[in-house]
Amino acid sequence: MSESFYALIHADEAGHYGLSFPDAPGVIAAGTSVEDAIAAGRKALRSNFNALEDEGLPLPSPRSLDTLLANPDFRADQSDALAVIALAPAPRTGRSIRINISIDEFALERIDKLARRKGLTRSRLLVEGALGLG
Repeated sequence: MSESFYALIHADEAGHYGLSFPDAPGVIAAGTSVEDAIAAGRKALRSNFNALEDEGLPLPSPRSLDTLLANPDFRADQSDALAVIALAPAPRTGRSIRINISIDEFALERIDKLARRKGLTRSRLLVEGALGLG
């Protein structure tokens, strides 16, 4: 699942930041900077979704921002938030598996040049390209 979920960003007096997800009840995250809280939020969504899948439970579905804004509970929660952001869960991770593929040599040269230019390995470039198509 790579759908984005809306998160509310809150701050406390000590300069810490927290995220909550209206469409993923119980999922919260915190950090000492907004960036840390966002990274923690992506991981928290992934952990929650993994746990739900392990238990055979359905994953939550994100509502549109228009639908959320029409909800009085969301509007009340939003009133003291710094921002509302769309956030995708962290990608699933697992162990790497070696595969063997056949590819045109000229296409491979282009892939390798692009990977070097982007500072990625060939494998990472292929994975990111393939997952970006979905």
